Amino acid sequence: MNDQERANQIIPAIGGKENVVSLTHCMTRLRFVLKDESKADGEVVKAIDGVMGVTQKGGQYQLIIGPTVANLYEAVNQQLGELDQEPVAKEEDAPASEKEQQGRGKAIFENVLNYISGSLTPLIPILLVASFCKTIAVVIGPTLLKLVSESSDIYQLFTFVGDAGFYFLPVFIGWSAAKKLNTSIPIGMLLGAVMLHPTFMAMADKGSKFTVYGIPTTPQNYASTVLPMILTIAVMKWVETRWKKYSPNILQIFLVPFGTLLVMLPLMLVVFGPLGGFLGTYIGEALIALNSFARPLAVAVVGATFAFIVITGMHPVLFTYLFTAFPAMGYDNFLMPGILASSWAMTGVAFACAYKFKAKDRKSLTMGYIITWFFGGVGEPLLYGLSVPYKTPFVASAIAGAITGLVAGLLNLTAYVLNISNGIYGLAGFVGGSTYNYVVLGITIVVGLVSGFVTMLFFKLDEGVVKN
Repeated sequence: MNDQERANQIIPAIGGKENVVSLTHCMTRLRFVLKDESKADGEVVKAIDGVMGVTQKGGQYQLIIGPTVANLYEAVNQQLGELDQEPVAKEEDAPASEKEQQGRGKAIFENVLNYISGSLTPLIPILLVASFCKTIAVVIGPTLLKLVSESSDIYQLFTFVGDAGFYFLPVFIGWSAAKKLNTSIPIGMLLGAVMLHPTFMAMADKGSKFTVYGIPTTPQNYASTVLPMILTIAVMKWVETRWKKYSPNILQIFLVPFGTLLVMLPLMLVVFGPLGGFLGTYIGEALIALNSFARPLAVAVVGATFAFIVITGMHPVLFTYLFTAFPAMGYDNFLMPGILASSWAMTGVAFACAYKFKAKDRKSLTMGYIITWFFGGVGEPLLYGLSVPYKTPFVASAIAGAITGLVAGLLNLTAYVLNISNGIYGLAGFVGGSTYNYVVLGITIVVGLVSGFVTMLFFKLDEGVVKN
C-alpha cells in the first residue's frame, strides 16, 4: 500500500477532514488535533497498513508510523487541503470542582512544555548538522589530528557553518514556534532577525542606550538564546489574532502583519528580551553569593541548574563572573566544576535513554548527540534534542547534576586553566595542581555518568511525548 492509499484510509478513520483542526509530524508520528477525538476509530486506524499504533496525548491524536512519516504526512496533508483553523467551539464553563481545577492547571503546564519542546524539536536537524560541522573542524584542526591550520579555508568554513547553527537560534525559533502556534512564520522570523541585527548587536557590545517608541531599553546580545523568542511568539499569536479579528477584510493583507510587528517590537525588545538578562543577573548574583559561604552547595546548584540557565540565556552573567574572578585568583573551584558536573551527568542520562529507547532510530539519534558532545564539544543537541522534548531526562539530569556537583564541591575539584569548552575539551581546564586534583576529576566524571544513568532508570521515558 502506498502513501496515498494509506491517506485515503486514515482520513475517514479519524472522523473525516471536517474533524481535523491541524496536522503536524515529528520523527516517527503523525500528530492530529481533532475537534472530537471520539469520532476517531482507533481499531480501524491501527488496522491500516503502516500504522504501528495510536496514542492520545496533550490534546493530540498520534499515529505511530516510523521513519517514513514525512512521506505519509505529505500525502495526508495534500488530501486535507486547507483546514479550518478556527478554535473549536466549547461548552460554557461551569463552576469547576477542585479536582477539575487541578486538572486544568496540569493541562496548562503540559501545554507550556509541549509548546517549548514543539518549538525546539524541528530544530534538531539544524543542531545536528551544525554540531557535526564543528566536530569536523575540531577533529581535522590543530586540536586533534592537525591536518589543517586554523587559518585554512576548510577549517574556517566548517567553523562558521557550525557557529551559524547556534548563533541564529532566535531566527530559527521564530520559524518553529510560529509554525507550532499556527501564527505568521515570516513575521516570527523577522522578529528573530531584528534581535540579531548588526547595529543592535553593536549597541549591546558598547552598552548603548536605546528606546522603542520612547520606551527605554538596554540592548543585549541575544545570539544563541531561546527564551526571548519563545515568549515573543506566544504573545504574537494573541496579537495577530486580534488584528485579524478587528481589521477590515480589504486591509488585512497589510494591517495584520504590520500591526503585529508594531505591537511586538516594544514587547520583545523592552520586555521579553531583557527578561532573561534580568533573571540571569539575580540568579547569577544569588549563586555567586551562595558560593561565598557554602561553596560545595553552590557547585551542586550550578550542576543542577546549568542546563536551565543555558536555555533561558542567563549563562553570560556567570561567565562574566568567571572571566573576572579567574585572572585574579588563578583558579576556579565553583563554576567550571559545576558546568563539568552538569555536562557529564546529562551524558549519563543520555546513555540511559539510548538504552531505554525501543525505536532504533531514537537510539542511534541519541548516540549521535553523545558523540557530537564528546568530540565536538557541543551540548545543545543533547539539551534541545533529548532533555527538553522528553522532559524526564531534563529532570534526571538536574538531579544527577546536583549529586555530581556536590561531590565535586566537597572534594574541591579545581580548574587551573580558564576554559569553558565542553565534551572532552572541557577536561583541559582541570590540568594543573596536584595528583589529587586529577583523581577528583576522574571521580567526578564517573559519578556524573553513573548517577545520570542510574537516575534516568527510575524515570519513565515516553517515546510519544515529543511534539512537532
